[in-house]
Amino acid sequence: MTAPTTFREKLHSFLDPSDGAGPAERTFNALLVTLILLTIAVTIAGTVPEVQREYGRAIRIFDYVCAFVFGLEYLGRLYVTPLRPGFDGSARSYLRYATSPLPLIDLLVLVSLMVPATTAMASLRGLRLLKLLSLLKLGRYSDSLQLIGRVICQRTGELISTVLIVLVLVFIAASLLYQVESSAGTKGFESIPQALWWAVVTLTTTGYGDVYPATPLGKAAAGLIMLFGVGMVALPAGMIASGFAEELARLRQQETVACCPHCGKALE
Repeated sequence: MTAPTTFREKLHSFLDPSDGAGPAERTFNALLVTLILLTIAVTIAGTVPEVQREYGRAIRIFDYVCAFVFGLEYLGRLYVTPLRPGFDGSARSYLRYATSPLPLIDLLVLVSLMVPATTAMASLRGLRLLKLLSLLKLGRYSDSLQLIGRVICQRTGELISTVLIVLVLVFIAASLLYQVESSAGTKGFESIPQALWWAVVTLTTTGYGDVYPATPLGKAAAGLIMLFGVGMVALPAGMIASGFAEELARLRQQETVACCPHCGKALE
């Protein structure tokens, strides 16, 4: 792999190192992670009226400083778009990258940092809560979070199927308990939309206890539904756990091949 020569290549290597992060990259990433965590802490503290009154100006200055740093990073990542796999220098490539998930989060965070709490745009001050999206930016600087993202992407089909099954079970449970309990006048089961609350709480094993069946038949049906709920909660966890095991095995094999190519061939 040739060393970067142009400014754009050096910037791309700095922002997205493919040969392992050096001291400069690690320091820069640590700075960004620190700013992200501080942004979240300041956002939470800023919802306290006393803190907002006393430190409101300092909070705004901090927001602008973070917006400046995050803005430079955003523009830098946008600038090196042509060097990314699958992109070129066309306007369509720039737009496609800018509307991909992580850059879009970056842009929303910048907007939320720049919108003051009290201005003519006061109706948009709810955007300030979008600073919480900064937490999602951490995935770019954490190998562990990237691992979680890859596992979820690999298991997207199975997870979507599980969600659809859960939705079907929720509607079946609500309809069943409505048929059994509505005739008995049990509170919370007067209609299927009202029974949906009980179904969601039961199938997710939350169990608030504010709505519950009163008839023997309803209790028996609820018991079976609760058993299904336990299984449905465990199913996605098992899928993700197996995905982690496969991904960790793949990474371990890559490390083995990198350290000892002959050992890697033997494992294959």
